[in-house]
Amino acid sequence: MVFATKRVVLSLFVGIVLGGVMMNYQHLMGTFNYIYEKISTVLYSFEPTQDGTSILVLKYSSIYVFGFLIVLGILTQTISHSGAVNAFVKWARHRIKTPQGSEFIAFIAGIIIFIDDYFNALTVGQISKSLNDANHSTRERLAYVIDSTSAPVCILMPISSWGAYILGIMHSSVPESVGDGLFVLIHSVWSNYYAWFALLAVFLTIYWQINLPAMVKNKNIGVRDFLSSEELNKPSSSVWLLIVPVIVLIISIAFMILWTGFEAGRQNTLFSMLKNTDTAFSLFYGGLFALIVSVLISIRHLNKSSFILMVTDGIKSMLPAILILILAWAIGPVISDDMQTGVYLANISKDFLSESAGLAMPMVLFAISGFIAFATGTSWGTFAIMLPIGVSLAIASGGDAILCISSVLAGAVYGDHASPISDTTILSATGAGCSVQSHFITQFPYASTAAVVAMISFGVASFSSSIMIGYVIGIILLVGIFYYYKAFLSKKIF
Repeated sequence: MVFATKRVVLSLFVGIVLGGVMMNYQHLMGTFNYIYEKISTVLYSFEPTQDGTSILVLKYSSIYVFGFLIVLGILTQTISHSGAVNAFVKWARHRIKTPQGSEFIAFIAGIIIFIDDYFNALTVGQISKSLNDANHSTRERLAYVIDSTSAPVCILMPISSWGAYILGIMHSSVPESVGDGLFVLIHSVWSNYYAWFALLAVFLTIYWQINLPAMVKNKNIGVRDFLSSEELNKPSSSVWLLIVPVIVLIISIAFMILWTGFEAGRQNTLFSMLKNTDTAFSLFYGGLFALIVSVLISIRHLNKSSFILMVTDGIKSMLPAILILILAWAIGPVISDDMQTGVYLANISKDFLSESAGLAMPMVLFAISGFIAFATGTSWGTFAIMLPIGVSLAIASGGDAILCISSVLAGAVYGDHASPISDTTILSATGAGCSVQSHFITQFPYASTAAVVAMISFGVASFSSSIMIGYVIGIILLVGIFYYYKAFLSKKIF
């Protein structure tokens, strides 16, 4: 429906309705109640008590994420109204004068900010989009750069919220015969072909300025704060009014991530803190602190009558993302918990794989993990479902257990990366300031090209028993395909 209608909200809502019909096909009221329950439980639920009654319990994790988005919207408006964006763009235009240069800034920032994918997607957008606009690069290209660095970088860095989560799953699903969880995770990084190829694809797309048909047809869809030449001529203040809030945002959220992890686990090791952190809480209060700092340092450049406008415009800019997130989080339990889609597909694959050769297993695990993550919109849920299955099948068939673990992790990242209902897809579009549907449509061919090449590399590595040969074949293929995109498709398009 997203492809056909280009309307994400409608598509998500229809999915929830279909789930309600399928789960309550005999009762019309049951269907209505089901739809209401799934959407409302994103924000609150009624929990039973010992005396037989029930109490309303707020879902603080969701509320904190929505609160952070609103804070980020107001922060963006504050920086814009202070004249800092114009100052930054005028400063940067003397140094970075091409779309290629501004996109590389976003690419490098995305690699540096690896601690959490939410944090990465939203922060890099704030840093990059004004410079991107000034150099006439589209918001869809920026969203692709952001999305293709956030999740791949997080999966490649064991010292991240992703690494901590995966270690927790490996603790219960990887036997000691395979190795210690941290040892396995670090070794899986080197054979995670999709994550590395996704980053290489972004580099080639920027370096050769590759615009596939979808990227040409969808330019700045849904953009409300695009910098026009008139806006660039408005008074500017100091570039530090942009730099300081962004630095404070990064430091305060990173501090809160580590502090909440320490408070929960009471251990001062980095892995323990990342494993037990409360990301949503950290994002909200870290962002709120950055907003306060931004208002305080910008106060003399702000028109007092514009405060209400800053708040209302900031909230309005984030409402579409919040609505899509509510529906995406509502449809997740419908697909994964009620219909057990992931478990069903995993069990089918288990029956099939038990009869197949162990050498082909990494390719099949990559494809199945990618499909589950794409359908459910969550890589973390796919990790939990597929890691135990992948490890057990690798051991039973005599295959390479670490390569199979890498293929599960890689496939889950691709599915999450490419899915229109993934929260990272939604937040990357939000960070870049374009529509979710245009981001999904424009990103899909780039991400899928890297995924196909990664799948081939998993097969080559498995059959040759050499990770390096897999890289050699994969890199040659990927560079060759993207060179074809540059040399032939671009000519046909333009």
